[in-house]
Amino acid sequence: MKGPSSEFDRLLEESFKKRQSIEPGSRHEAKVTAVKNDYVFIRTSENKILGNISTEEWREEVLPKVGDSLVVYFLKENSGDFYFTTCLSGDNLTEEHMEMASQYEIPVLGQMLVEANGGWDVKLGSHSAFVPFSQLDSSLKGTNIAGKRIKFVISEIGKKQNKIVLSQKKIADKERETKKQLLRDELKAGMFVSCTVKSIHKFGLIVDMDGFDALVPQSEATYKKNADLTTEFRVGETLRAKILTLDWVTNKISLSVKDFLSDPWSGKLPFKESDIVSGTLESIKPFGLFVRLGDDFTGLVPNKESGVPSRTPLNTVFNPGQKLEVFVMEINPEKRQIALSISKASEAKDRMEYQEYMSKEETSGSVSSFGLALQKSLEKKNKK
Repeated sequence: MKGPSSEFDRLLEESFKKRQSIEPGSRHEAKVTAVKNDYVFIRTSENKILGNISTEEWREEVLPKVGDSLVVYFLKENSGDFYFTTCLSGDNLTEEHMEMASQYEIPVLGQMLVEANGGWDVKLGSHSAFVPFSQLDSSLKGTNIAGKRIKFVISEIGKKQNKIVLSQKKIADKERETKKQLLRDELKAGMFVSCTVKSIHKFGLIVDMDGFDALVPQSEATYKKNADLTTEFRVGETLRAKILTLDWVTNKISLSVKDFLSDPWSGKLPFKESDIVSGTLESIKPFGLFVRLGDDFTGLVPNKESGVPSRTPLNTVFNPGQKLEVFVMEINPEKRQIALSISKASEAKDRMEYQEYMSKEETSGSVSSFGLALQKSLEKKNKK
């Protein structure tokens, strides 16, 4: 049976080994084991060291919960207690700790004061510091950041401790890389995410997806053809989107918001087969004309239905933007295709005019030479 002295020796040896395995300024992954009024207690993942962090570090944030993962930095050991930090602030911003922070890139919390020549003056505990514009992340540029508390890393400390240069961009890049690793494991193509519109262009929407830029192509932003996206969306709007592609090497992410929009094909169409409808010529192709019908639909007039002789180029007869009347020949909801005809629309209109004219002629008991000519013309078309 071990005596008190041998047990004490064992504990002393364990404590010595722990001190040897951890260096001031070293970075560790840790789990939160308890949260009290003054301290958050943690256990490092690799060497299982129990430590504590002052709750003051979360004065302006929500305290972590038991089981949460943290990135921590070892500061010192005192009487068997191991003190860590996630971000140096307030009274912890001593000269000794700031030297350590500069060497090991430990985050420090500073308060933005005023814009100065080439950057911003920053209050760092009881010290004055400076962050150049080039060391601010693009997300902060052009925003009102005076008075805000922001995390930095110390890039340089002058000899007299009165010249402290900071970088916020470096820490933002690190946080983005950490977040990227987490998202890389969590997100897959086909999943749904929330995003915020950053800018609107002809080619689509640039959106923010959890700190990363993503593209919603024009074709995935609306069901409407050639829609003006500036009338459909607004900057700052939150959207629900489906992930189409994820390329973390090039940081190219494409999304679709169409699943959350009303599909015009899912309801009753505003026209049916055999209707004559008005449309706008959208484009001219070698095989026919694409005609836009309202805001949501586009149909095709094949060459043989254009009413133009076969060897006559369509662009010598029609112009994009031209208003046309077309006959709806066929609607295929599965393929989302509409077949149209200009010649049949013209033919149907002639027939209606003839029938209307003949009904008037019958009341007078005779058929005029115009009515007979129109009838012969229609009979000739039907024989073709």
